[in-house]
Amino acid sequence: MNHQVTRQILWNVPIAFIVMMYALLFVLLCAFVWRGIYWWRRVALGTAEESRVDQLLGRLWIALRDGAGEGTVVKETWGWMHYTFYVAFVGLFIGTSIVFVNSDIRYAAGLVGFELYFYFGDFYLFFKAAMDTFFLMLILGVIAAAIRRLILVSPAARRSSLARFGRPALLSSPPREKLLDNLENFLGYWYPLLMLVLASVTGLMLEGARINATHPSFTEWAYVGRQVGKFEGALGAGITFHRWLWLTHMLIVYLLLFAFPFSKLRHFLFGPINLFFRYRGPGGRLKPILNFETAETFGVSRIEQFTWKQLLDMAACLECGRCTINCPTATTGKALNPKFLVIEQREHLLDKAPYLLRTKAAAQDGSDAPPWSGSDNIKDVATEQAIWDCTNCGWCEEGCPVGIEHIQRIDDMRRHLVLMESRFPQEAVVAFKGIENQGNPWGLAAEKRADWAEGLGIPEMSALNDPSQIEVLYWVGCSGSYDERNQKVSRALTALMKQAGVKFAILGREKRCNGDPARRLGNEYRYANVAKQNMETLNRYKSKRIVTQCPHCYHNLKKEYRDFGGFYDVVHEGEFLAELIRADRLRPDTRVDRRITYHDPCFMARHDRKWSDAREVLHAIPRARVTDVEQSKNRTYCCGAGGGCFWKEEVGGMRINEKRLSQLEAAKPETIVVSCPFCMTMIEDAIKSRSSEDSTITLDLTEVVARSVGIR
Repeated sequence: MNHQVTRQILWNVPIAFIVMMYALLFVLLCAFVWRGIYWWRRVALGTAEESRVDQLLGRLWIALRDGAGEGTVVKETWGWMHYTFYVAFVGLFIGTSIVFVNSDIRYAAGLVGFELYFYFGDFYLFFKAAMDTFFLMLILGVIAAAIRRLILVSPAARRSSLARFGRPALLSSPPREKLLDNLENFLGYWYPLLMLVLASVTGLMLEGARINATHPSFTEWAYVGRQVGKFEGALGAGITFHRWLWLTHMLIVYLLLFAFPFSKLRHFLFGPINLFFRYRGPGGRLKPILNFETAETFGVSRIEQFTWKQLLDMAACLECGRCTINCPTATTGKALNPKFLVIEQREHLLDKAPYLLRTKAAAQDGSDAPPWSGSDNIKDVATEQAIWDCTNCGWCEEGCPVGIEHIQRIDDMRRHLVLMESRFPQEAVVAFKGIENQGNPWGLAAEKRADWAEGLGIPEMSALNDPSQIEVLYWVGCSGSYDERNQKVSRALTALMKQAGVKFAILGREKRCNGDPARRLGNEYRYANVAKQNMETLNRYKSKRIVTQCPHCYHNLKKEYRDFGGFYDVVHEGEFLAELIRADRLRPDTRVDRRITYHDPCFMARHDRKWSDAREVLHAIPRARVTDVEQSKNRTYCCGAGGGCFWKEEVGGMRINEKRLSQLEAAKPETIVVSCPFCMTMIEDAIKSRSSEDSTITLDLTEVVARSVGIR
């Protein structure tokens, strides 16, 4: 390669400017270290956490793919914008590092006889083209971000008036009174965006000024810089202009870099770290309380009672609002906005941290510290209504690009309110007492649990001589046992199993609620007792396989009972029916000539990543025209019943099930198919509220298959 095709690094830069550059670099490194210690001390205020350093390769891959690789960011509509200036910034950072290697590191390597110089020839030409491209990408990305924040209207405003302008809801901020008056909030996102675009513009100007002053013969690859140089030359810019422009560009770059530890750009650093430590266990699982006998407190009421990972979540939040896109509470006007909750609790952490650090130091010295007189984490910061709004649907965790775990944090606060203060929605009393006394959240008579199966010839496990001879234990959830509408689903599923020749039995009166309503509403003590009772029954019969039509029963039996020693092979009705059809044990031959839209239950599609089996079953039905809406599969929208919300009143805003029905109606379905008893109730209630029963019906997946095999 031609060694003449290059440029002199730090050409026309006075030694004083160079000294200033390296002095500022030293100060920058010290600032990063100091700020790192600052956040470390605050995150370390949290309590101990279960192991977060297992599966190292998997954790590294997630940090690289979703952190450095922006794997989650690019999934959303405006992901290209962030990806554009992120890639550009990283490219420019690498380019600057290459220049550093070919100057300072080159001389250091030369002292030991190693030649380290490649900044010439074809590499140099490609380098110039790449750097110009990165500068343009950065400017484009920042302009798009500014347009998005300043000009774009929210969907509601766009529908009502083209003249109404405002920020999209996902970019909105918490109430001003809940934010601290600190440097980060003062700088906001506009300061780093301004520094990014100024660094890019002055970088191109600097390249143009150098080309204009030195007139190299190989400027073709600097396709932007040479045009800028022509413009600067026409204005009379020369060597002096280049020199002072270099200083200006250098100072702007440092103003940008100093923003990383002191502004909202810290997510650039904390995001990959938080992704590395994200939970790697079963999706949707809540951590149990295993020390009821010895623990002095349950749940979380104070910010310092959260684990260090939960505090790191707060530090890593980039305030992008993706957690609100499909959030059933944020999008229907409820008190809970998951983005606001994270930000507000982070601000509370920063506000209380000096007091906590002083208290910690006082405890080590053996002295007493005064009580905290500031805001209360639950009453003032999170607010009780927001805590009880959550449906545990999991969208916030699905959409978050930095792996924040919202649900456990919310349920930890619920546990404190229930177990320590007995403060919870009054309607939940019925569910708690019903589960305790009658084994079902309605409080209906336990001896009537198997009445739905009367006359159907369905065996109960207790009546079998040899329970090991059955193929599956049919776990009939509380809705399938007591709710009149969902009893039809139970009968349809048993009819299908009989037609397929499946040997099955039910627990009948021995069965109790799986405990999900109690657990999700914060009553972990009641849940633990119910789980142990159910496990004793299941272990007594040594059930080989369990099938259920309820995603909440499925999730708890399969994933959450493991923490109490229960390991069971559990399948949901969608999986089971797909197996029977594949094995030719069920033959859906009868036409079901209807437009069908399938509503994915949150616990199956999002927490347990299962949505293909149900669609496979529907597509096996002759003449069924199956159409998905945008909010389906892992992007499904909650019916409003999860998180124990089925057992309490919905407060404020639009009803969640009505919004979900509006989404499903976009596909103009004649039949909405569900595979969850709670979804069945919520969707049917929404249809009735609109008096749409004549045009749209709701069927369970089992009922559709039953019709197609000739069962009525």
